[in-house]
Amino acid sequence: MTEALLFLHILAGTIALAAAGFAVGSVKGGALHRRSGNVYTLAMLVTGASALVLAIVNPSVFLFAVGVFSLHLVFTGWRAAMMRDGRPRMADHAGGGIMALAGLGMIGWGVWGMISDVGAEAIIILVFGSIGLTLALSDWRDWALGPITGKARIVRHLGRMLGGTIATITAAGVVNLRFLPDLVVWLGPTVLITPLIFWWSARVMRGSVSLSGGTQTPRRSG
Repeated sequence: MTEALLFLHILAGTIALAAAGFAVGSVKGGALHRRSGNVYTLAMLVTGASALVLAIVNPSVFLFAVGVFSLHLVFTGWRAAMMRDGRPRMADHAGGGIMALAGLGMIGWGVWGMISDVGAEAIIILVFGSIGLTLALSDWRDWALGPITGKARIVRHLGRMLGGTIATITAAGVVNLRFLPDLVVWLGPTVLITPLIFWWSARVMRGSVSLSGGTQTPRRSG
């Protein structure tokens, strides 16, 4: 049972990485981008869900928390693409609430781990918990300002999907790059890809790129 679940987890993660490559390299809003994005989302949901089950079968608070973090990134990125009117629904608020609670838990565990000197794992989970909590709080702040539409919606979609890709690459690195220091493997993809997210977001805000291939008007500022 555990072996089959682990195989499913690895297979889905591999498919997600391949689909992410096609989505990033294809024309935004085109058929290939949409199809590869759908495959990526489904594969990441399977990857995240199987990670949660594995964390329960072989108790690991750390793996469970990171699974919640990854699922939140993919879910919010997918919702940004689907929710063209930019208005959050109950599912969006529920997702934010789960991530906020998980983020607080990860931060608390990380602080406890640092005090107890459990090693690099405490720092890693503290970083991911802080990012997750910040994302949840920033979502509520942005929704309070009004619908997230136009370029802001696209930036949200791209940022969250690339964030999910970071999580996938990190997981693959943890399994296959054990000869490297823990902090390098766990935080390396974040350090390397986050600047790309900022660059891409700035490019979208300056240009007229849209998920549908047309021109979008910026969201209102408040």
